[in-house]
Amino acid sequence: MQTLATVLGMSLTMIAVALGIIYLFDTGLPLPAPVILLVFAIGFILGSVFFERRGAEHPWSLVGGALASMGMTFLVISIVGGILFIANGSLSAIPVNTVLYSLSACMIVSMVTLNFASYKLQYI
Repeated sequence: MQTLATVLGMSLTMIAVALGIIYLFDTGLPLPAPVILLVFAIGFILGSVFFERRGAEHPWSLVGGALASMGMTFLVISIVGGILFIANGSLSAIPVNTVLYSLSACMIVSMVTLNFASYKLQYI
């Protein structure tokens, strides 16, 4: 049951990101620019500290922190956009078959990712 809940959560997150990207192209940014910059700054600090503690040299920890923060910021913006996409009722424009195919594909990808991650963590 725990694996099913994890896979379902990962799948719903993937679908929210996909719907958020659709929202970004249709409407624009779902969050104001200062909030986006704040999310980036927090991610940059956390990413830089993470890479520095893993032994990265100082300039490379900053580069790694910036790249990780860009990815995290994009993920947050996409998830918020996906939630707004659903809240605005735009999901009704997408056929039910497409939503079910997407959920099925995301569940398969999530299970493969979860198994691959657990396999890799055994050997660390």
